Amino acid sequence: MAGRHREGGTDSDSDTDRKDCIVQRVSRTLRLRTGVMGVLALLFAAGLTASPVMTTPAHAAYGPCNTTSWRDVPTLSGTSNEYRVPARTDNGLSCYMRYFEGSPAAVEELQKAIIICYGGTWASQRIANSGGADGVYGTGTVEAVKWLQINRLGLSGSADGVYGPDTRSRMLWPHYYDRGALLYSCTNPSTF
Repeated sequence: MAGRHREGGTDSDSDTDRKDCIVQRVSRTLRLRTGVMGVLALLFAAGLTASPVMTTPAHAAYGPCNTTSWRDVPTLSGTSNEYRVPARTDNGLSCYMRYFEGSPAAVEELQKAIIICYGGTWASQRIANSGGADGVYGTGTVEAVKWLQINRLGLSGSADGVYGPDTRSRMLWPHYYDRGALLYSCTNPSTF
């Protein structure tokens, strides 16, 4: 059979043509499959990142802090000392504050706690230099909270400058006597 002539060439030419055709089909199929897989991977990734479940931070489930709350500080003498923390109406102390989000009263309480309880630190200076306890969760407050998270609160792995339950539970809060006079002493109430 080898060497038989057909229109346009020999059997060996025909075999070569068939092999080239098969290689081209396989190559085309692989490119098509690779392209489809690439498109599917992009769509899958886009679907995950566009999903509200994936893009919503965990703290968003709490809602922003919109008020403050007084809490008792246990004392040995039986006197009434209290501290005041950011809170959320109908959700207790589980709330968050971040860049330009949080009520002025809640933000101001956080800023006062940083100035009073962390005086002399970079965070305290950053609050003081960016308007003091002005009730605005701006760049200065974000940077101060992030500094505290990294340097004082042991939250360096999740430091983002956002105030939430983890930050609150590790912070020091100033004490007041009978919801009035500042006592200039600070504790972390979660250690009681």
